[in-house]
Amino acid sequence: MLDSIDKKDTKIIEYLKEHGRDKISDISNALQMPRATIFERMERLKKEGFIRKYTVDLDYEKLGYSVLAYILIQYDSKSKTDQRTLCANLAKLDSVISASIITGDWDIIILTAQKTMKDLSTFVLEKLRTMDGVEKSLTIPLFERIL
Repeated sequence: MLDSIDKKDTKIIEYLKEHGRDKISDISNALQMPRATIFERMERLKKEGFIRKYTVDLDYEKLGYSVLAYILIQYDSKSKTDQRTLCANLAKLDSVISASIITGDWDIIILTAQKTMKDLSTFVLEKLRTMDGVEKSLTIPLFERIL
């Protein structure tokens, strides 16, 4: 499947990472490719699953969420919930930005945004640690988010 990505596709993808809201004509001008080429390739990249969705990179502090934290989670293999379902359920929580299954001493990592440290404490103690499948967690507050 990766063989179907060429240099033009790669240029389009790299451009979209920073300018995902641009119009087809703006992308065409910036990359110096015909609009029809850009449109057809973007449609194909979406259809083939290379582009899953277009999204925004939010400034959580400006939105009032000044506390960001990574939380490492150990999965409880004795629970009724499987690890993928737990991760999917975590991803659905309002304050969770991302959730991923990882390897090593920890099984899942999430990134959460909270308004205050008290909100983070409530999230960990009352939501996260009470979920079926969570054995233990380690919370790592961020000083600064670069990307």
